[in-house]
This record gives sequence, structure tokens and C-alpha cells, in this order.
Amino acid sequence: MAILRTKTHWALFIIFLALLFAAPLYLGNYWLGVANLIGITLIAATGLNILIGYCGQLSIGHAGFIAVGAYTSAVLTNRLELPFLVGLICAGFTAGLIGLIFGIPSVRVKGFYLAITTIAAQFIIIWVINHWSAVTGGFVGIKVPYASIGGFVFRSEASQFYLIISIAVLATFLAKNLARTRVGRAFIAIRDNDLAAEVMGINLFYYKLLAFFIGCFLAGIAGSHSPTGLAL
Repeated sequence: MAILRTKTHWALFIIFLALLFAAPLYLGNYWLGVANLIGITLIAATGLNILIGYCGQLSIGHAGFIAVGAYTSAVLTNRLELPFLVGLICAGFTAGLIGLIFGIPSVRVKGFYLAITTIAAQFIIIWVINHWSAVTGGFVGIKVPYASIGGFVFRSEASQFYLIISIAVLATFLAKNLARTRVGRAFIAIRDNDLAAEVMGINLFYYKLLAFFIGCFLAGIAGSHSPTGLAL
């Protein structure tokens, strides 16, 4: 089933996008900053929705994976002076891989016990960040350069707004389409009844870890954009 099924849906969608991308024309820097934080949160929440909403795997420590993305991007762009896009992609993959490690218990436990596991992940991640000062800067954090692509530097709130909202729209579009694929249907089956899903031939270990990877990958992408995440 198409996401936008009627001409009215298409018209409203186009009007919404036009108003959204014209926001820097009628919003001041303060509200653009608020909009940027909303966009960053939306990217992370999209990943959390895939993990909890679609696959039914409870996670309370999602902020820890945002921090992993933030510091991965900071280390690569500041200390190693790599391009922003490299830091962005590596932030997502690093957070995704860390998510796989903490997602392994989801194969055996669920509900309250899985929630405890994920919140423990957040405490462990934050402890490592605060005490691995040689790399992360410890409690002081790391000052990172402005994001730049192809020589264009995103210095102003308006330019950062276009970068963040573009990625947020892309993440939302990909997540919505993921739910309509074989992977998305497997996630929903696991959420509704994992025992029945396993009997039907769905590999619980593979799909649960895949949900953790995708959810944490988007959290890492969000962290790469987050200036507040760099001072945890």
C-alpha cells in the first residue's frame, strides 16, 4: 500500500515540505536552534521506533548510543581531521555495532529484564566516555569543527537546519518503507508473538539483532549532529 494514496495526501505533503524548508525565512535563530534539536531527536526516535514499535524490543538506554555516535564523530573529525561525512557514517556504524553487543541478551530475555540490560548499557557507555579521557576528553568533552560537505561549512543555524531536517526526512522515509518489506514484517511478527514467529521460520536471533543495529545506527547518526552530546 502506498504511503501517499490520494492527490490530497500528495498536496498536503508538498505543502508541508514547502513550509518546513522555508522555516529559516520566518524563524529566528533561537527557534531554528529548537527546530534543530527536534530534528536530531526525531532521527534518534525513528531508530527507537524501529526497535520498540516495530520489533517490540524494549530499550531504555538509547541515549547511550547517541553518545557513542557523538563521540565517534568528534574523535574522527577533531583528532583525526577526517571529513564530516566519514564521521557521520562511522558514528552510525559504531553505535550500531555497540548496539549489537548489548542486543545479544534480547534473544534470551525480554520485558523488564531487557529494559534493565539496556539501561545498564547507557551507564557503562557514559562511564567509559567520562573516564577514557585520552580519547574522549573525559568530563571536559571535545570541541568539534562545524560540519562541512564539499567545502560548504554549516556555520549558521539556518544551514544546520537544512542539513539536519534533510537527514531526518530521509530517515523517516527509509523507516516507513522498511516496515513494508520482508524485514519489517518479520519485526512485526516478533513483536506480536515471537514464539509463533519462530515456528513460522523467522530467525529470532538475526532479526532481533538487526533491529538493535538499525535502531542504534540511527541513534549514532543523531549523535553525530548533536552539539550537546559532545559534552556528556
